[in-house]
Amino acid sequence: MKRAGLFLCCLLLAACATPKYDETWTWDSPVFDEEAVLGQAGLLSSQKDTLYTSIWTLGGGALQRLQEYRLREQHELWVRRQVELGKMTVEEAHTRVREYVPSLDH
Repeated sequence: MKRAGLFLCCLLLAACATPKYDETWTWDSPVFDEEAVLGQAGLLSSQKDTLYTSIWTLGGGALQRLQEYRLREQHELWVRRQVELGKMTVEEAHTRVREYVPSLDH
């Protein structure tokens, strides 16, 4: 019985653990922070192993595809914001969007 209680306690701690990311990151930041974008959207890659993620979602790779899609979408919005702020040219923005590959190794 003690083992079951200890196991449940460990599972609860793992589920409640919040991964670290930069909560102060904004669209005006000069660097695109993938971890902050995923964290603010509640999609940090370290959350893949929580009890709330279904086996079917993990097995099919749906969570990773969703994260990649969200990162591409957010990266494009960030690039647009950089152009609006005059920190990036339109040509550089097109190149960055075209060459962007999400990194989910956080």
